[in-house]
Amino acid sequence: MIYDHVDNAELYVALHEKFAAAFQYLQEQPLDTMKPGKYEIEGDELFLLLQSYPTRPLEQGFWEAHRRYIDIQVMLEGTERMGVAQTGRMTVTEDHLEEKDYKVLTGEGDFLDVRAGCFTIFFPGDAHMPCLAAGSSQQIRKAVFKVKIK
Repeated sequence: MIYDHVDNAELYVALHEKFAAAFQYLQEQPLDTMKPGKYEIEGDELFLLLQSYPTRPLEQGFWEAHRRYIDIQVMLEGTERMGVAQTGRMTVTEDHLEEKDYKVLTGEGDFLDVRAGCFTIFFPGDAHMPCLAAGSSQQIRKAVFKVKIK
């Protein structure tokens, strides 16, 4: 898992051949005026899920992990609390990896508040719990780049 500010995105482009394209899209596209939805960038190799929703209490959150995609989650507006844990230390309760590339897990993890202008990168070994309220619930806008693993 990586947590940083978008000003430092260049430090991470060498980690995957599609990271540079994701961060370039972030800089060049008017995400603040685009509607929530799915945007293809490079087919199923790299696409964007632009999201807007109210954050929720911890009790409504759940741990998830992916196998085929890396998540780059960029906070555009608001602050969201996110959990992170190693999948090897958790128990799988639902397996949807084949059809939807996610599994639901239970266990313990750590939490951090991700503010506007910051991003996280979750790899397949990283369970994560997004969408949580950092204090009281607030409406957030987030860009989730899905980067296919080769």
